Amino acid sequence: MFSVSLDLPEFEVVKQVFLEDCSLLHVEKNTTEERCSYCGFFSSHAHDWRTRKVRDLSVLGKPLFLFVRVYRYRCHNCNEGFSQTFECIRPNKHQTNRYREYLYEMCIGSTIQEVSRKEKIPYTTVERIFYSVAKEKEKEHLETLESVLENNELILSLDEIAVRKGHRYETVLMDTQTGSVLGMEHQRNGSCVASAFAASIRAPFPVHNCLIFAAFLRWLAVVSICLFFC
Repeated sequence: MFSVSLDLPEFEVVKQVFLEDCSLLHVEKNTTEERCSYCGFFSSHAHDWRTRKVRDLSVLGKPLFLFVRVYRYRCHNCNEGFSQTFECIRPNKHQTNRYREYLYEMCIGSTIQEVSRKEKIPYTTVERIFYSVAKEKEKEHLETLESVLENNELILSLDEIAVRKGHRYETVLMDTQTGSVLGMEHQRNGSCVASAFAASIRAPFPVHNCLIFAAFLRWLAVVSICLFFC
């Protein structure tokens, strides 16, 4: 009998249903204790449960839906009620984290409309997921950037891209360690470079020592400069 390997360690599969157009898995969390979201004490007294339908990565070209049993607990310490939380599913979301990441990556190389059509998901849902994941990635990047800047050293890449060949260019400032774009400015001149640094580096963080490898403008050789900001 065919069986789906879910590869989500926190879940135990209790039932599998394979339909012509999709696969359905009924799953439960494999731990009986849950930490109270109010006081932090562990509780194993579940007094209620509900089922949440969650979309996961497709299997053999068919959509996979998880029917997750979500238990409600009563804390013996503070007497507050709270729900189970999951590592692979964010609170109140109806997609696994990896499926949300998958949709985000698809949108990067395509359009939201095309992803909506391929995955058979409403346009507004894909759009909401894309911008939500982008916001999460931005937060993670800023935390990483702040950690790097604590060592007073940041390695940047400064370059140009052609939005319209021969007509319109953009100045791009990137963090070479994470591969993330820190800022973009219209055109490719000195004032654009200054604006990119002012908006992306000086405002949020006090940079003391910044090493930059610049490959900027066709007539400009690759140089290394060390900037000191107060």
